[in-house]
Amino acid sequence: MLTIDNPSKFDWANMALSDCAEGNAMDTYFTLKLYDLLMEKLEGDPVLKLVTEVLMPSLELFSEVEYNGIDIDVTALDTVGKALASTNMDLEDSLYGIDVVSPDDNLSSNADLQKILYTGEDCLELYPPDKTTKGAPSVSAPTLKLLLDQINEELQSRE
Repeated sequence: MLTIDNPSKFDWANMALSDCAEGNAMDTYFTLKLYDLLMEKLEGDPVLKLVTEVLMPSLELFSEVEYNGIDIDVTALDTVGKALASTNMDLEDSLYGIDVVSPDDNLSSNADLQKILYTGEDCLELYPPDKTTKGAPSVSAPTLKLLLDQINEELQSRE
């Protein structure tokens, strides 16, 4: 792209062809220099391998999807959504069968989850692997996944 001082007042129609060609040549030259510099800096870097072997080959597919969109079966999507919601409700209801979870507990509440897992009087007495920025035991999704992995490891070691 040619660089000009004031694009709104530039007279593109009366620009000399030689000026246009020279500007395009300079743009191409500097783009190539930048490319060479970046390739030199990235040589041997795993990021370059990711770009050349994964991202670049997939660009055509991504551009087609972006241009054409993707077909979605709304009925099937709705059916899957309802099935997941039902399964989620069943699993949440089963948690209320555990002694440390009372019917008053809100499993969507961070405070109630902290009480159930870590700090309550009759809690599960788990050690919090992570804390929030304010120092409270974390109940974020990654922390809960880490706890689940630790519990599964412990159960497997006991078999």
